[in-house]
Amino acid sequence: MKPDSIELAIELNEMNSSRRGFFRAVSRGVTQSIEEPMAVINASRPLGAVEEELFNRLCTQCGDCVTACPQSVLSMQANGPCMDLSLNHCNFCHQCITVCPTQALNILNTTDTGWRPTFSQSCNARLFGNCQECVDDCPKQALTLPDDATPALNESCNGCGECLSSCYIGAITLMEKS
Repeated sequence: MKPDSIELAIELNEMNSSRRGFFRAVSRGVTQSIEEPMAVINASRPLGAVEEELFNRLCTQCGDCVTACPQSVLSMQANGPCMDLSLNHCNFCHQCITVCPTQALNILNTTDTGWRPTFSQSCNARLFGNCQECVDDCPKQALTLPDDATPALNESCNGCGECLSSCYIGAITLMEKS
């Protein structure tokens, strides 16, 4: 018998022997099939924004999140509040979420902004090997600097934008996480 058929035979035997066995076998199948839902990150919106369609229904465009942001990375656009990390970074203080009266910004979606840095070929670290500002300033240590190359990004990046703020020559741009 194959291993799968042995497991099936055991489960059938458990189901046939008692009601408790039946529920044990069924619950084992259910717990093995449960998957963690992936949080939807809405990169153009403030930290904690729910999925875009729901956000558009919930957000009243009151502007409280924009006013509450101590880093001034939020601005009100024609389609509601948006995050712009070009002049400053997000410090994940959650002030925008705290003041949101409609739950369009939710504490459950607060681990990532949805942005990732990309490095141009004009990066001083690549050209001259004499810069590591972005690496030093990254609060998550998400950047490493190979010799004479642009910085390499690892999985611990949360998209805060600190690297963009620290690059004095503008060799970093932020792109939506794919």
